[in-house]
Amino acid sequence: MADVNDVAPTPSQKVSGIVILTGTPARLTAGFDLLKENEGARLLVSGVNSKVTRENLRQATGQSQELMNCCVDLGRLARNTVGNAYETSLWAKSNNFNSLAIVTSAYHMPRSLVELKRQMPDVKFIAYPVASDTLELTGWWKNPRAFMVVAGEFNKYVFSLVRARLD
Repeated sequence: MADVNDVAPTPSQKVSGIVILTGTPARLTAGFDLLKENEGARLLVSGVNSKVTRENLRQATGQSQELMNCCVDLGRLARNTVGNAYETSLWAKSNNFNSLAIVTSAYHMPRSLVELKRQMPDVKFIAYPVASDTLELTGWWKNPRAFMVVAGEFNKYVFSLVRARLD
């Protein structure tokens, strides 16, 4: 299991690297809010579609040009969670980061941390789970769509754990 030191950084817990695993608008909002709270930090948005420009992302998230220019990197290598982990490892290494805040959906966090820890066993991860703004998880077992998402994520998580044990 990933060595997660904390869930959701506290105001006294400054981070130098923040990673948003692309997905919902709520993840982007949470990640940019975290960046603004951590002066001097850098942010990686991992898995950005090649058609999305910096300007598109800036406008969609309502960020200033200054913030985007100084502190935001767009990763375009990742196509899945394993790719997010690889892309993040390259970024963290190039910036000499040894601790990262990870922003992703709460249901996606456990598997993300397993994959990230496989790539970067010596890095400290601070989980920053975000409630999904596209999937209602209350009573998920009664909702066929939510059930399929949770069941699928659980299966992927178990597979990640097995793969991590075999490494």
